[in-house]
Amino acid sequence: MFLTSKRLLASLSAISGLSLVSASVISCGFSLDKILNKEMPIDTYITTYKATPTSWNTAYTFEPINQNILANTSATSLGVDEYGRVYGDIYESNLNLSSDRVAINEDTKNDTVFTYKIRDNAKWYKWDGGGETPITVDDFDTAAEFIMRSATTQSQVTTLWLNFIKGAKEINDYLKEHTDASWYEAKTHAGNGGFGLTFDKNKKTVTYTLNKSAPYFESLLCYAAFSPIHVDGDRKTMSNTGDFKVPYYSGAYLPKEVISQNSMVLEKNENYWFKDLVTIKKIKYLYTSTKATTSTDRELFEAGNLSGFLVNNGDNQGWDRYIGSDIYHPTFSHVYDTPVIDSVSTSSLFFNTYNTLIDTGSEEEKQTAIKASKLLQNLNTRLWISTKLDRSVLIKYYSEKFDGGSDVSKMLRNVFTAPGVGIDSDGTDYYKYVEKQLQKTISSNSGNAETKIDLSDGVDAYKDKAQMYTGKTDEEILKQLKEYMLKEKIITNESDKFTLRVLLNPADNLTLNPKAINMYDRFNQIEGNPIQIKPVENVFEADQYVDLSNKGSFDLYNGNWWPDYADPGTFLNTLLVNGDNSYTTGTLRTFDYDASQKKYSVKNIIKSSASDEYAKNYQSYNDSIISIDQNESNIKKRYEKFAEQEANYLYKNFFLMPFYIRSAPKNYSVSYVVPYTTNYAFTYGSSALKDWSKILNNKVVSLEESEKQKQRGLDYKQEILNDKDKRKKDDINERNHILFKNS
Repeated sequence: MFLTSKRLLASLSAISGLSLVSASVISCGFSLDKILNKEMPIDTYITTYKATPTSWNTAYTFEPINQNILANTSATSLGVDEYGRVYGDIYESNLNLSSDRVAINEDTKNDTVFTYKIRDNAKWYKWDGGGETPITVDDFDTAAEFIMRSATTQSQVTTLWLNFIKGAKEINDYLKEHTDASWYEAKTHAGNGGFGLTFDKNKKTVTYTLNKSAPYFESLLCYAAFSPIHVDGDRKTMSNTGDFKVPYYSGAYLPKEVISQNSMVLEKNENYWFKDLVTIKKIKYLYTSTKATTSTDRELFEAGNLSGFLVNNGDNQGWDRYIGSDIYHPTFSHVYDTPVIDSVSTSSLFFNTYNTLIDTGSEEEKQTAIKASKLLQNLNTRLWISTKLDRSVLIKYYSEKFDGGSDVSKMLRNVFTAPGVGIDSDGTDYYKYVEKQLQKTISSNSGNAETKIDLSDGVDAYKDKAQMYTGKTDEEILKQLKEYMLKEKIITNESDKFTLRVLLNPADNLTLNPKAINMYDRFNQIEGNPIQIKPVENVFEADQYVDLSNKGSFDLYNGNWWPDYADPGTFLNTLLVNGDNSYTTGTLRTFDYDASQKKYSVKNIIKSSASDEYAKNYQSYNDSIISIDQNESNIKKRYEKFAEQEANYLYKNFFLMPFYIRSAPKNYSVSYVVPYTTNYAFTYGSSALKDWSKILNNKVVSLEESEKQKQRGLDYKQEILNDKDKRKKDDINERNHILFKNS
């Protein structure tokens, strides 16, 4: 048996009764009647993937290729439903339905202490369904140890713990110097008040004590980085876990088959505590190789091999077939537009100041990488690249059909913290604070108060604007840049050129990469330009690309970041010296730290005449962000201070270049998935990646039905707002009411 809402059942049954258009809808010999009449099973969801998971351990990885799968196999501490209500997943829900929190501690105004109870029926299972064992507080302790031992385990999620959990930084620092220390010993070095993760084994409760006030903390517990892990025997066996048969799983699905670069199969975990909500019994993932094109997913769907596809605006045949010339009024009546997770992600160009070929490459590769590091430490290099790359050349691959003939892509992004992540009490988006701060700087620098700054998506705030931000002409920048390159022996004469290597994903070789190469070629051809940007050579497989990106074996890298919680800190903390993006910025490898002086300095092997300024400016950002995050809880003041640092990072020091938003103005799907039966709260950790709440229809869903589902969701959200006492958590006519029960 599965649960659904009576309203949802009524609307779903209406789908099957919709009249179908006739076979007269034909394009290039292809009949859409076949698509409309094709029936698919409602218990099997088929989608695609581009790289086999490199880790099945939630305490190790934050890589999207892993999280997309782990969201289905590993439960999170908390979750959020499609109406934005937080509920207990591994933890019990709060039976006080009037509480805005899942936490059960009585002091609901204390934003530094949160206590939860583990569900009595929360269990672990092996991939084959065997090995049943209860989830206990020890499993949360095991995850904490794995994450705190990042110097040994290489955990990628450590920064989240350091930023929030009391004593985590002290323990992590101690274990870096004492890798053989016991976990018990390490916790004694947590500082005053001890480690902020405590347990009551008898009551099965877990308490988090934070190092700062964080009213949004429960949104963080929806992220897999705070999930438990289970190991048999000695914790010394803890590992990255690349073999799916090794770990234990707690989620709605269990991995049954993983054939690298071929397919994966997940099957429903019949013992999952919310199993009655899970109508999809099997998820099949089909590998799309490096030879995939813009039409691959559509062609798989049209052949009956996928449950849906996103209409790619680079696929001209597919676009003409389903959308037509009017992007706001598609020709095909069975496409629909829904939010996508990329709407709050930011794609950026990272400048890596420590290519790991310095440590692992041949002597020639090492010397070249050292020169690249010295070059990227120089402000003029980053300024030149940032203001001379024409981002629209690349991004028009996604946006051309939405740009209305403009040379500027509507999908350009000019801030790192994605719009929508931080909203103040007046409804002002955080990115407007960054805009305001930059406006102050520009007016001061140029002496022209009339200069107006617009950092909205779809505006080019970088190209050919070096003089506006720095007061320098292009000629002055080039002169200073060449003088520096000669002084540091990066080049031997003024006419020489030095090549920086950018890492491109071979999975995009037939789609996005030709546009990227065109963009870099245009940059390379600028008269007098001493810098060339070319792809890293001999990268043929997506798995190889992932390995190189994890190692930091590149000079430039275009990477994406999605929010983990609802605050600008979820972006800005990743750019700290030891932040989650340190493997792409290279900062953790670039700097030495003198604890007695509390000062960062560039390592001797890559030292240059630009190093002191680079280290000073980066430390200023690093220390300021930490201080603001720890000490400023007033939202408006917090946003103002964060915005000053972000504006300086992007437009004064040019440490990073925001590139684009991957979400198009319209994201049309043709699908058997009933929209708005899944979560679209994208600022809440892993929740938006979970497929278990989705419901499939046996025929493709129409635009009309999609709009009905959307309105149903909006109406119900309003009912929730109106029900101030219980927020409809006890509504037995709505399937999600079981999320707020504990038995």
